[in-house]
Amino acid sequence: MYKAKILDFDTKAEFVILNKEVEDPRDSQTNLAQIKFGDKKMIVHVVRSEIVLGTEIGIPPLIADKLNIKKGNKISIVAKSKPNALPIIMKKYEQETWSAEDLRNIVDDIYAGNVSDLELSAFTLAMQYENLSIDETEHLTRAFTLHGEQIKFDEPVYDKHSIGGIPGNKVSLLIVPIIAAAGLLIPKTSSRAITSPSGTADTMEVLCNVDFTAEEIMEIAPNTRGMIVWGGQLNLAPVDSEIIDRVERPLSLDPESVIIASILSKKLSTGVNNLVLDMPTGFETKIEKRQDAKNLSALFVEIGRRVGIQVEAALTYADQPVGHAIGPALEAREAIETLMGNGPRSVLEKSNELAGILLEMSGIAKRGEGAKISNDLVTSGKALEKFYEIIEAQGADIRYKPKDIEIGQYNMSINALEDGYISYISNKQVKNIAATLGCPSDKKSGVILRRKRGEFVKKGDTIMDLYTSRESALDNALKITNVKHPWRLEGMVLERISSSQREV
Repeated sequence: MYKAKILDFDTKAEFVILNKEVEDPRDSQTNLAQIKFGDKKMIVHVVRSEIVLGTEIGIPPLIADKLNIKKGNKISIVAKSKPNALPIIMKKYEQETWSAEDLRNIVDDIYAGNVSDLELSAFTLAMQYENLSIDETEHLTRAFTLHGEQIKFDEPVYDKHSIGGIPGNKVSLLIVPIIAAAGLLIPKTSSRAITSPSGTADTMEVLCNVDFTAEEIMEIAPNTRGMIVWGGQLNLAPVDSEIIDRVERPLSLDPESVIIASILSKKLSTGVNNLVLDMPTGFETKIEKRQDAKNLSALFVEIGRRVGIQVEAALTYADQPVGHAIGPALEAREAIETLMGNGPRSVLEKSNELAGILLEMSGIAKRGEGAKISNDLVTSGKALEKFYEIIEAQGADIRYKPKDIEIGQYNMSINALEDGYISYISNKQVKNIAATLGCPSDKKSGVILRRKRGEFVKKGDTIMDLYTSRESALDNALKITNVKHPWRLEGMVLERISSSQREV
């Protein structure tokens, strides 16, 4: 046992430091060792140095945070003698099929901290390039659910999930109160933004608390009929996070099987029976081609059926941001405006269509009539009242009006330099500008699109407003915007072709 010393420098490399005089715990073949603190384990490399004493073990901050190690904690370390997962992983490279037992063993080892970064990379690359069958994806989904928190209710549970990739997609803040106002149970667990300007949890956090335990959710949700909480607090099916954080994100990998297993395992862990899947499809999104979206949707529906979740997927328009507001506080404002009947038509229409599918799945609405019933719940004010009830149950002490929500004090309007029709809005550029302004960490920052695709603007008309809490961020965002506008202006005549242009 060694006493933890938290190092004063950080690195992404997974190693620990022992004194040169201490017996080397590394396995001679693998060059790896396993550290253990409480019930948490991790495979690491061992570095020898005199910067730690004989009774100390140097722990980088990244590892300390991951294992919740504090200065002075007792840490054990033993040789990692056999790469248990590697023989199973190699079966896929040899064109063999993984069994349910194979995938359970790998997932168990990942959860236990018995898999090195090398093994995990090989596992992820196999899923990325060797293609998993439907059976294997089902096995992976079930294996993910074997670890982490479980939330169960004594009635059907409904949910909406988006694949993501489009800025301004705040529709969950409308769908949850709509479905709850209809009397159905929808305790939605949501993510924080990684590369987008705002995740659902980031936006909801502007209004109320989103950090709840499984026990609190099971107590509150049946009364309010709906919640919007941060799923990261709950440790739901956590093995996929290990894969994403340690391999997928650093290597820019995104295996289809992991996407499906990650989403559906978390829904299983929260007791979801009925799921509408939002598949934003369009230029500069995660899924640009409609056929690819259809193929992925079919897999979700089939795997969902196999594990006991009724899934309906909706391919949604995503060639430009949803609504006008991008950024946590701005999106919270727009969500409430829409519930009040004053928001953008695109936000209301998308919310009604997706909520309508859930209402039809429940039997409350006949097929094709769900969107109308959803809209009635909005126009009657019932959805807004339900939203206020939900945020109050989650700690809010105010019935927010849009103007009550603070936005960045530094702002600037970006105007058209010429007349023309907006033929294009870049999702990628809008996200980049929003990130430069401070999204999502600065919740008051973001973008408002005053004009969108298809609209005519005159020289001097405002196309975009920028907001931030830091003056320097506004300057940087302005530079980016001036270098490359996130929109394109064109006339009705795109190009002129005449005989004078013909080659002789």
